[in-house]
Amino acid sequence: MYQFINYKKASKLFFISFIFLSICNLSYSNIVEELTALNNLYKQGAITKEEYSKAKSIILKSESKVTSKDTKKVEPDKKIKKENFSKEEVNEEAKDFDLTKTYVSLEEFNQLGTYVKIDKYPHGLFKALGSPKNTAKDAMMRMYSTFVQKPKLLEKYPENMMKAMAYFEVFYNYELKDKEKSIEKFKNNYPNINWKTKKDIKTLYSLNNAKKSMREAMSLNKDNTLDEALDRYMFMHNFLKPAKKITHTLSKEEKKLKNENSKFKKNYGNLKKTFSEKIEKRIDDKDFKKQLNKNVKYIKKSFKNISKSNHKSKDLYSSLNDIFLKSMDYYDACKPNCSSKELNVVINAIDVNLSILKEFEPKVIKKKYSQNMDDLNLDELKEEDQATLALITSKLKIKKKIDSENTQKAILNLETNGFDLDTSLNKLENDGFEVKSIFMSFDTLDNMKRWAMKDWANSWRGELPSEIKDSAGNIIEFTDENVKDIKAQLAYNSFKSLIDNSDLKNAISDNINQNIQDIAQEIKESGSFNIDSWLSQDFSISLNNYSQLVGNSLGIELNNFDDLTQTVNELYGTNMSAEEYAASWESSQYLEGSSTWGDVTRGVDLINQLGSFDAASIAKELGTDLSTVADSIVAAANVGVSTDLEAAAQGLGYSSFADAVKAYNEQYGTNYTVDSAKEALGQ
Repeated sequence: MYQFINYKKASKLFFISFIFLSICNLSYSNIVEELTALNNLYKQGAITKEEYSKAKSIILKSESKVTSKDTKKVEPDKKIKKENFSKEEVNEEAKDFDLTKTYVSLEEFNQLGTYVKIDKYPHGLFKALGSPKNTAKDAMMRMYSTFVQKPKLLEKYPENMMKAMAYFEVFYNYELKDKEKSIEKFKNNYPNINWKTKKDIKTLYSLNNAKKSMREAMSLNKDNTLDEALDRYMFMHNFLKPAKKITHTLSKEEKKLKNENSKFKKNYGNLKKTFSEKIEKRIDDKDFKKQLNKNVKYIKKSFKNISKSNHKSKDLYSSLNDIFLKSMDYYDACKPNCSSKELNVVINAIDVNLSILKEFEPKVIKKKYSQNMDDLNLDELKEEDQATLALITSKLKIKKKIDSENTQKAILNLETNGFDLDTSLNKLENDGFEVKSIFMSFDTLDNMKRWAMKDWANSWRGELPSEIKDSAGNIIEFTDENVKDIKAQLAYNSFKSLIDNSDLKNAISDNINQNIQDIAQEIKESGSFNIDSWLSQDFSISLNNYSQLVGNSLGIELNNFDDLTQTVNELYGTNMSAEEYAASWESSQYLEGSSTWGDVTRGVDLINQLGSFDAASIAKELGTDLSTVADSIVAAANVGVSTDLEAAAQGLGYSSFADAVKAYNEQYGTNYTVDSAKEALGQ
């Protein structure tokens, strides 16, 4: 039996943290590279011998399966010549072509995959199975519920993320069949394709990138079968589910900061995507400017809102804002004819900023939920399952190392192109935010060629031990001169490795939240929500959805309105049936207002399903009065569903939330200010 001593605690931390931090593209598709990277980790002491052995066994086993499997796929009649492109090679190839008419290149198109018939699903994934089409639709709605309707609950239930990833695999697989006409048209008519074909292929491309990123976080790749991927996700779901859920109390200020930080990361990720699409020539100047202005507007708004906070993290975001503004100044200086190299400098600044934020997030952003996995006994797992966990942990350590080296490369590129980063890093340090993930400062390459030892020593930002032991166990203390020598050598070696290490040249890391956002956006645009169907649905469906939200907010399991009715009966000693309670609920007055509980419950359901802007737009279309809209926002907040008030105001037809407050005051004779209105709405 393998003994997982240090691994037991470390793995629990890894598996919870990676769900909320990042999923990265680790380009180790070749078996030799996989084993080499794993061996390097073992030699460096990053993983134990047991972890190394188990991870190695999984890699070798996976390779054996790849070479021996014979999966039946539905292949298109007409094939395009395929080449073995890595994602980095594909992106480099894409940069040489104008993709504004097609969005993807032929090489990228060839990587979308083909539809595979699924004969068997893992236990617990679906309660009942229908036709492939209906099963895919069920998967989409379950995934929609997790990623779009209840994304904030992923912090409480990380296992739901794993299951949703399995649903996503099922959904994407059927999308390949559902869009086979567009696939055929793209192949036959490339590059002269119509807008509908382009839209469908763009959707598949975005979803496929998200799928690859999510797979690689689970030590899976394109060579793994769909069955293997589903089994891996369900294994992780079952592994994470028993963890005890812990709820933490957040102050009003902490909730606001948490929400604004989420918005900032989302919009900053979108900004990076906009610049990347421009570099890769996927969008024209008109779309680029439109997306850029939108991204910058929302980022500045987030910084402005955070600057009003009294939280100690305000200084952190101030420095992040400085770096952001410098990057936009850099862009302004080269536009409208910025080269790809110049646009890459802006992307480097975004990467560095997000790296800094990632380092300090655990300290400044308080979680509402956490998990205690101390009671989980890893020794009770099958040896194969233990090996799987060891492999995933090893890959996460590889990812961490790649992330660190990529950050250093980004900094080198910034400094080489005259971007002053040191001022911001020094300001952060003076404000109590010493950035440990950035262990070296740079200058232009010409200046660095003339550096003396003291310059290399001064450039080292990393930490050093004050003493070490020799092979005999004797303590060796460092003198100041020793420290300077070591710092200089570490800085030089670090710099040299960045220049020489071509394998990591184009490594790309993606934030899991960005993948989720891409998936959610594509699902929304695919027309998954039908307003006519929603209006005609039985009220019991809205009650069931609302009951689940109530349960989540209270930390109890309520699957439907029957469960809520039973809970109410137990609390108040009543004996109502669910039908009686529902009839009373729908027509009862909501608190002191003019709305009914039925209208408000539907409003909460709408906000939860569609988000602030779309829900408000539908409310306006239906002629819902402002009072009922306000009541719905309050009720939604009470069950853990927050509303973007600015977006809701715009959905209602107002230019800002302030204008909406003014209109409300005029209609109802109130005198709310913007701040008091926000407080009254529970935001």
